Amino acid sequence: MPPSLKHQGLAKLIGECPELWPTLLRRTLGIELPERLERVQLPETIRELPFPEHAADVVVGLRSHRGRGLEEAFPHEIQLRPDPDKRWSWPIHISGLRTRLECPTTLIVLATNERTARWAAKPIDLGRGRMILHPLVIGPRQIPMEIDLVDAKANPEFATLAVMIHGKKAGSKRLGRVAYEAVLDVLDRSSKRGTLLLELIAASLHAKTLREIEEEMELDTDICFTKIGRHKFAEGRTRGREEGLLAGREEGLLAGREEGLLAGREEGLLAGRRLAIGLVLESRGLSLTAAQRRRIERCTSDRQLEAWLQRAALVDRASELFKTQAKKTPAESGRRSSVVS
Repeated sequence: MPPSLKHQGLAKLIGECPELWPTLLRRTLGIELPERLERVQLPETIRELPFPEHAADVVVGLRSHRGRGLEEAFPHEIQLRPDPDKRWSWPIHISGLRTRLECPTTLIVLATNERTARWAAKPIDLGRGRMILHPLVIGPRQIPMEIDLVDAKANPEFATLAVMIHGKKAGSKRLGRVAYEAVLDVLDRSSKRGTLLLELIAASLHAKTLREIEEEMELDTDICFTKIGRHKFAEGRTRGREEGLLAGREEGLLAGREEGLLAGREEGLLAGRRLAIGLVLESRGLSLTAAQRRRIERCTSDRQLEAWLQRAALVDRASELFKTQAKKTPAESGRRSSVVS
């Protein structure tokens, strides 16, 4: 079974935001990392014969600035629910990494609910009580549900994590707004970083809560949401623009550069709309079937994907996304008949 969007989002947040990791360990586990050490991301897959491959969600290592090997490694596991198999595979993660990296190795588990946190914190007896693995567990109780704006602006990744853990709970609106404001402030300095955080915040709030936040911030809901959807996939569009520029330089033709830029933007925008549809539906508790996902992935019409994205915030069932609207507005009637289906 593939990981859920929430699982993938948490792994992406920890793996791609180096600013978060020291803050997370300090504020939740009381672990202070020496400033003389630098953080490096390591391969997640551990191979131990005769066992199959085991992959941790994220593995982070600490290395001295002089580059004399690793001083410590931290495999991270993200758990949305208890999984009895993990109590057998986690020791493999630890022993495999410790053997390969030749450094102390500590397992950290990020649990999204208290039931899972209690389960993950139970010691794992490897034999006769003489060798016991004690995972370090971060659960909802260690992650605050209230963060002030100053703190959120100083630690936007930590504020985003708080929304991902608490965003669907009653009373989380203020937390969502504070994180939203903080990340929008960060966007001025680093759009790639802010893009990821905005994507994760939007996917972690109920659609109604997100609309209320946008209204309170006096943002045009339609424009704001469209920008969020586009920002989510700015990286894809940027890559398309770079490919177009490279092709144009190689050919020495301005027309070639312009065509490459346009193709890159269009491809990135289509990919953005497709994933945004799934994120909106999941944030509302709706799931797509495999056939429905294939239909969305195969769609190359920007107007069709935009129409589905707008419906995703309104439908009661995922299947209603693809139903033809009974009545078209005058503006819609001028479009091609193949646009909305």
